[in-house]
Amino acid sequence: MSLEIQTINVMTKGYEKLVCTMPAEHIYPFIIHRSVQEHLEKKAGERTRYSRKHIVTHLLSGAQVGVFPSYENARMFVSKIKHKPIWLMPTYDLLTSHPDIGKVGRLVRRLKADLGMEELG
Repeated sequence: MSLEIQTINVMTKGYEKLVCTMPAEHIYPFIIHRSVQEHLEKKAGERTRYSRKHIVTHLLSGAQVGVFPSYENARMFVSKIKHKPIWLMPTYDLLTSHPDIGKVGRLVRRLKADLGMEELG
């Protein structure tokens, strides 16, 4: 595993953008990182270790794509979707209005189901 301490931008469910310095790996156009909530708990001394789950976030928009039970599953997910042109969109609005959103959305949902995706939270 090659997560290194990096500063990343993440969008929350409420569309709030956070800047966090935490373990992460860039695999353009995505970032695989630890849970922001777990990071904040660890920083506050409420947690000593991270769980095994890893988050995949779209690098350009900061939108979190999914939560996976392991680094390996997150990496496999990214390897299967990273080459789609839709991921070159720089904002969440452009990403969600792209003509391929339906087709890529179905692929993303299928892969998340196959790789044991957990709910974002």
